[in-house]
Amino acid sequence: MNTKYKKTMLMASFVFMAANFHHPNTPKFFTMLNLPSHLFGTSFAVMVFVVFLTSPIWGSLGDRYSRKKTLVYATLFYGISQIAFGLSMTVWQILMTRAIAGAFSGGFMVGLMAMVVDVSEKEKRGERIAAYSALLSISMAVGYLMGGLLGYLPIRYVFFIQGATMILISFAMRFVLEESNTHTGNKTSKPEFVWDILKDKEKSKEVFTPWIIIFLSITLFVFIAFSSNNNAFNFYLREELNFEPIINGIWKATTGIIGLIANLTINIWIVRKKELKASLRAILSLALLGATMVFLNDSIYPFMIWALFYFTMHTILFPLLQNFAVQKSAQGAGFMAGLFNAVKSLGEMIGASIAGFSYGFGSKIPFLISTIALSIAVILSIVQYFNSNKENKIETGFNKV
Repeated sequence: MNTKYKKTMLMASFVFMAANFHHPNTPKFFTMLNLPSHLFGTSFAVMVFVVFLTSPIWGSLGDRYSRKKTLVYATLFYGISQIAFGLSMTVWQILMTRAIAGAFSGGFMVGLMAMVVDVSEKEKRGERIAAYSALLSISMAVGYLMGGLLGYLPIRYVFFIQGATMILISFAMRFVLEESNTHTGNKTSKPEFVWDILKDKEKSKEVFTPWIIIFLSITLFVFIAFSSNNNAFNFYLREELNFEPIINGIWKATTGIIGLIANLTINIWIVRKKELKASLRAILSLALLGATMVFLNDSIYPFMIWALFYFTMHTILFPLLQNFAVQKSAQGAGFMAGLFNAVKSLGEMIGASIAGFSYGFGSKIPFLISTIALSIAVILSIVQYFNSNKENKIETGFNKV
């Protein structure tokens, strides 16, 4: 394992740990300010909408210029935005600080994923993406747990501590990380953004193949489902079950540990087996089962058990999707990571918006929407299977001729 990869993983663990300090405390923060219930979804939706807009830009900038600098600046300004979030008092202040946070969180999400690709040999890329996802899973879980413990402090202190931690991490990146992007080409030329690709018909056909379009569509619906489920779940624990933030923290830590085990066992096995598309269909179907049972169960224990099953399936899905995103990085690891993160964020935005507004009509409606979105993702994966078989038969027929 090379030194650059170790350093990247170390910094990633700190970033995603600190980035999750506020999550178990946000519902309590909003209820303390007597803000409307839809804000838990709409504030997240605003943030991820800006992530959607900026992710391809961060990816292209990292490809053309410096991967390291994008990470340092993105982490620094995200930390500052979280301090501003903690000082917010009104709906509009919260929405504004969430938008600013989204602009910079996309930078470290895309940058770290692209850096893992940069420092990995092609034959080890799949396994290292799985290991990276496992690290994210446990880091986010530990961050949730630490955030839950911090929740015993005055609630605004959590955001101040989080912001200061992210700022310190950005300085650590400045001195610890080495530049990973050694293929920047002519740095005096402009970066190639996604809209530049879309304007060129030949390049557009080359990049946006039928499989890439289906893959990105599956990613969209997977994250609509996850965001709707996850945002509603966090609020459900506080609003319906009256759990304290520490319970949410412990719960996320548990799912993180299970996700870590799943990623280091099931995902590594899937990558080595190299039947990724078949595995994707299977895991999508199991995730759909879990989401359906979460919706159907009202009793606390079956609800929590099926929620655990669903979130575990999602932690297996995430690195599978990431692996598809970086399998072919002719456009640059940052470009594909940015495109994947943009579509992921669009799904999260739609899911969070729907969850936020539908929750007021019924606390289980967001879980129903999650089930519908995953059903569409499963259907798309089946369509891909039949399209692939059809193409193979046509190709075989041509070969015979």
